[in-house]
Amino acid sequence: MKIFVMDGYVDEPAHFGVPPYLSTYPRYVAGLAYMAGHEVEYRTIDQIRHSEIPDSDIMVVIGGVTVPGNYMGGIPMTTREAQEIAKVAHSKLKILIGSMAKYIVDRRGGIIAHSNSFDEYDVKMWQGYEMNLYKIFTGMTWKGRRFELIKRASVLGAQIVKEHPNFPDLMCELELGMGCERETHCSFCTEPLWGAFSSRPVKDVIEEVKALYDSGVRHFRLGRISNIFAYMGKETPNPEALRELYMSIREVAPRLKTLHTDNANPGYMYSHMKTVEKMVETIVEYNTSGDVLSMGVESFDPQVIKANNLKINKEHFVEVIRMVNSLGAKRAEGIPKLLPGINLLYGLIGERRTTYKINERVLMEILDSGMMIRRLNIRKVMVFPDTPLFKALGGKLPKIDERFYKHHKYVLRNKFDHFMLKRVFPQGTVLKDVIIEKHSGNISYGRQMGTYPIVVGIPKILPLRTHVDCVVIDHGQRSITGIPIPVDLNSESLKLLKWIPGIGKATLSKIELERPYKSMKDFKERTGAELPKRIEEMVLFKQKRKKL
Repeated sequence: MKIFVMDGYVDEPAHFGVPPYLSTYPRYVAGLAYMAGHEVEYRTIDQIRHSEIPDSDIMVVIGGVTVPGNYMGGIPMTTREAQEIAKVAHSKLKILIGSMAKYIVDRRGGIIAHSNSFDEYDVKMWQGYEMNLYKIFTGMTWKGRRFELIKRASVLGAQIVKEHPNFPDLMCELELGMGCERETHCSFCTEPLWGAFSSRPVKDVIEEVKALYDSGVRHFRLGRISNIFAYMGKETPNPEALRELYMSIREVAPRLKTLHTDNANPGYMYSHMKTVEKMVETIVEYNTSGDVLSMGVESFDPQVIKANNLKINKEHFVEVIRMVNSLGAKRAEGIPKLLPGINLLYGLIGERRTTYKINERVLMEILDSGMMIRRLNIRKVMVFPDTPLFKALGGKLPKIDERFYKHHKYVLRNKFDHFMLKRVFPQGTVLKDVIIEKHSGNISYGRQMGTYPIVVGIPKILPLRTHVDCVVIDHGQRSITGIPIPVDLNSESLKLLKWIPGIGKATLSKIELERPYKSMKDFKERTGAELPKRIEEMVLFKQKRKKL
């Protein structure tokens, strides 16, 4: 039997699958099909947009965005595309899995998700899809636990990575667990819909890492869990389990290039500060640089915190980020090892105009303190049925003052993000292995592999998917400008050289007229230019060979 797996990409809390990320969904589905002895063909939605849908006995379509965002590496499948795919596909059985199987949403915030019908699909499922797919593929009922099933499926399905168009430049999400460890939950969150908090055994994760590594994967993120510090713990942290996890990953994947994590609950961190501090030390010891702990603060307004059962207040959060900075701000290859990320959410119960001012004030205090924050995520809430927020709103749209919201984002991008980027990635910082992902005008845009990688704009057209090392020369609000290194001042285009600090219009004219140069001393004497010392270290002067 032939199974066609169509990856429409997912963006769910604690679960990301937009390229260069690969979620667990297609790997698990492929593994379940292999367990039943079936043939598997895998393609992404970006591939299907430019080709025909292959014939199959069973088509499994994966999709769903429950967290609003902007994407660079790929565009998630829309509900309209999902419907069209089902209409034109020649498959005996059409299955839709992921959050799209339950909710109709788009990629905007400030909306209400509605339950969908999707009559074009024979079967639709989200939570618990693994057990149901196993029964469809084999005709038998899996009698064990879910983690026992995905242990086998994840290992068998690892080989599917080779069919992804981005391979080997893939960041594979690793499931550590599901659900939320809190007894009462944030008003808007869908994670409790997955059931009680549970952690996947360390040995199961390690077996999957080995299978992925043997298949050529070198980039991993410990995700699919709402709070990594509750892994194998819940009420109290389990630092031994976390250390075993990180050590074992390094043992079975000795030449990995990226090992990052995702979500952390700052309230849980504060409540168990001494133990969590040891766990942060473990992460910093075994991870790769550029790692981020994404923290759902949501709001610093006491009224909003209380009304939505949020995790932490401002004073306690500052203590948490100070602790993470004290251990994770040290640099490896020029980049901090581990920094906090902040999520702010608007449209919550009790929100008022004062909320924006409170959040701005706290963030500026953090900036003025000298601490570092890698990423500030500002978004509108997406309201889902079965959540306390949906019930509190009575099914109505969340109230968001668009003027205040837009002005708030403008202020923070200009007064907070820009200066924080300069602190985290100062001029002269080298970013290795930046992968070119898109072009716009005469600019190439790329990112390193990582949990929340910074976007690098390079004023030069470079081939897509190529890897370059860059030096940071300027800062925007959410991205930085870099130039490929080393820089050959004798041959590089003037369009790129003009971005180097110390090279003005007059210097550009001299460079064009008087090239080539023999050395930096020769360059300075003939142009009068003074480059930053760090940039000087990345400059060379190639000489053309004379023809015999």
